[in-house]
Amino acid sequence: MPCPADAQPKAVWSLSSNSFGTIIQGQPASLTLVVRNEGTEPLRIVRVSLTPPLIVSRMPAVVPTGSEARIQLTMDSSRVLGVFEGQVDVWTNAASERPESFTVTAKVVGVIEVSPFPALFVTGQRGQPKEASVEIINHDAVPLEITHVEHPTERFNTKLTNLEAGQRYRLVLSLNPDGPGGKKAETILLHTTNPTRPVVRIPANTNLRERVYTFPDQVDMGNVALAAFRDKAAPVEQLAQTLMVYQVGGSDFQASFKSSLPFLRISAERGPNGDRWQATVTFDPLRLVPGPIRGAIEISTNDPAFPLLRVPVTGEIR
Repeated sequence: MPCPADAQPKAVWSLSSNSFGTIIQGQPASLTLVVRNEGTEPLRIVRVSLTPPLIVSRMPAVVPTGSEARIQLTMDSSRVLGVFEGQVDVWTNAASERPESFTVTAKVVGVIEVSPFPALFVTGQRGQPKEASVEIINHDAVPLEITHVEHPTERFNTKLTNLEAGQRYRLVLSLNPDGPGGKKAETILLHTTNPTRPVVRIPANTNLRERVYTFPDQVDMGNVALAAFRDKAAPVEQLAQTLMVYQVGGSDFQASFKSSLPFLRISAERGPNGDRWQATVTFDPLRLVPGPIRGAIEISTNDPAFPLLRVPVTGEIR
């Protein structure tokens, strides 16, 4: 005897939580997806698609009418570090052809976490002190001791403060306002008593700007097809780059711009406060030739300590 036309399964879903929470890397973590069949026919789970490294550790094939079943979702946290966002799609024999979709999240941290970011970034002005800090958080059951901090001291110094014995420390980087100018990437080494992480490496990215400086410190004109200019598909205005030059504390700052690249056009205007200039760098389509862009923009100023600045220009014309 055929089933009534309206006989079909009906899936009602619920998720125990949409977040695994904070997980120590390598430790197991799981969530439970619950489905109840409120239809008049058995519910069959046809297929499940998951964002790696999510896996299904337990799942029924059929959910009888009026019954409830659990799908166990597990994440292999050894393959993740940081914030994770994944999706779970479940197809069934219910009336809808579209899958039921769920978003799940997690924060995976190492046994020793550096927060809020695992690196330090400090940009300062010569003569003006500047600091940045991170916290070192111990997620191990065994108390952590940081025995000493190691790094070069020409550009910056550090201070380590114990916030919570064996669990949390604060590391403060103080940029030397009279140190070497420019950018530098160095590494701070934290020596610890944790046998699995005896050394924690924290990148330290510092930039000490002089009284006169440019932003950016390099102009990238991009990768441009010469044919686009001939077909007028790429107006030069759309490919323009902006170059700023500043004089900290200035009021009558003068600057002029020229380039070693003959196919560049440079127009510039001074800011209303007299302490900066803005240059717009574009192409002269009639003088372009295929090949790499390798040259510079030279900026002459009226500052006696910084009479000439040189900004590299890169890119490619195809």
